Amino acid sequence: MIGYYKSHIGYIKYSYEGHTISSMSFVDEIPREITSNDLINQSLEAYFNGIQKTFNFSYDFTGFTAFQIDVFKAMLNIPFGETRSYAQIAKAIGRPKAFRAVGQACKRNPVGIMVPCHRVIGSDHSLTGYSGKDYIHVKKMLLDLEKKYSTT
Repeated sequence: MIGYYKSHIGYIKYSYEGHTISSMSFVDEIPREITSNDLINQSLEAYFNGIQKTFNFSYDFTGFTAFQIDVFKAMLNIPFGETRSYAQIAKAIGRPKAFRAVGQACKRNPVGIMVPCHRVIGSDHSLTGYSGKDYIHVKKMLLDLEKKYSTT
């Protein structure tokens, strides 16, 4: 099923089946007639209000490589309000030289926000691509939001 959530930084479209989410992305518009999952929307609302810092959903990573899934799982371990570099993720999954491949896996992350690829930054602390597109401003907004709520 497809659901939508309107956040203060844009519309979020997600695909789900029960408590398993298979995709999540920002979209420019939502259709007039929408369906949504109350539990997912409540979780996103709590996240954007700094109340919920982790998500309790299953993710469908069907079609992704074992390496990509390892990267996704490593991103799930980055605490709310913190960041890790691509090199740190590569080292954490036992592939210290694969930092560029980690970047490519982050770009293919199907469940942004919940699998927090926005918390992965360059080794020099620079913000780099988000959602495989030029959404650096969204990455910055999410990191700023988490920073705001991680200090309160």
